[in-house]
Amino acid sequence: MEQDIKQLFDKYIAGTASKAEIRQLYDYFETTGNSHELDTLINTYLQSEKELTSKITDDKVIHLVNNTWANVQAALPPTPERKRKVMPLKWIAAIAAMLVMGITTTFVLWNKNPVEPQLTSINGSDVMPGTNKATLTLSNGKRYELKDSKTGLQIQSDAISYGDGETITATGEVTEATIHVPNGGIYTVKLVDGTRVQLNSGSEFSYPVQFDGKDRLVKLSGEGYFEVSHNPDKPFKVQSGPQIVTVLGTHFNVLAYGNEPIETTLLEGKVLVQATTSTGSAILSPNQQTRFDNAKFKIKNVNALDYIGWTKNLFVFNDLTLGQIFKHLERWYDVEIDYPASISGEQFMMEIPKNRKLSEILEAISAMESLSFKIEGRRIAVTKR
Repeated sequence: MEQDIKQLFDKYIAGTASKAEIRQLYDYFETTGNSHELDTLINTYLQSEKELTSKITDDKVIHLVNNTWANVQAALPPTPERKRKVMPLKWIAAIAAMLVMGITTTFVLWNKNPVEPQLTSINGSDVMPGTNKATLTLSNGKRYELKDSKTGLQIQSDAISYGDGETITATGEVTEATIHVPNGGIYTVKLVDGTRVQLNSGSEFSYPVQFDGKDRLVKLSGEGYFEVSHNPDKPFKVQSGPQIVTVLGTHFNVLAYGNEPIETTLLEGKVLVQATTSTGSAILSPNQQTRFDNAKFKIKNVNALDYIGWTKNLFVFNDLTLGQIFKHLERWYDVEIDYPASISGEQFMMEIPKNRKLSEILEAISAMESLSFKIEGRRIAVTKR
């Protein structure tokens, strides 16, 4: 192994590497044939952490590497005019190792300068992550609480069923249906044309049981990831308040919660995004995102995969403020987070599995920012330390 690469890695771990050095390190490990050296470096680093040495195996380290090195590019320092706080590689690696091995020790113990976790939980309670949870309301007025043991629905020509084929109801005279996914829930629906829609917490999705018109129009509030079945003769349209997305067949994500800008992120194909109340519009290519706010569209280039991390059971916070991060946590854990208006405006880069208890997520944030958290039922109080 080249000595200068080892030195660069050590500097990154210590948090003293420059932007150019981090880029050099990333580019080196992106080169085919060099990934095994990363295995060795992280293995050596983890073995140096005496508390967990006996619990680490080569296979688990390799698994850790495969799931954490992708975050290094995201951890590159920002341009000078922007401020953000990045979870250092040693913390990312530590969290990943902890999750892979099922260790209950909090990741702050891996820090060279550990601090006591600033988290208390009234009556010993905690908040568990969300689950499959939704209600289905039909145009005939019937309402169904969907089973949390199921992951999704499929719409057939004459019935609505769970993904495994279990029938919920015959459609009969039903023309439309609405799925409501509450905070703390997630659900998937496969439409009659084969289009698959995954719905995030706090979302509502309305659709016709049959696409009989000249287009395939559905309505979404909240967040949904769409894998649209191709049909050049019948465009697929998603209306979210003052915005409509039109596609023929593609993969894209729409984030459209009330009182927040609407974000449309494209993974494959091409989409047309239009305003319903003005002449504004935008055409997106893969790895582009449009942000619709105050009747205007703003396009930027992104890594689209970051924006569908939630569909793979991951929080991927890409340059978000703590206030924005808290909104995601509120929806997934179905809690209310009260925090000071003066809280840090720095931007954070984090990637954490969504299947963790809320306390584990808050402890990760606490270790990066001088904050204390207190859980009281489904209410979280945040104070500065």
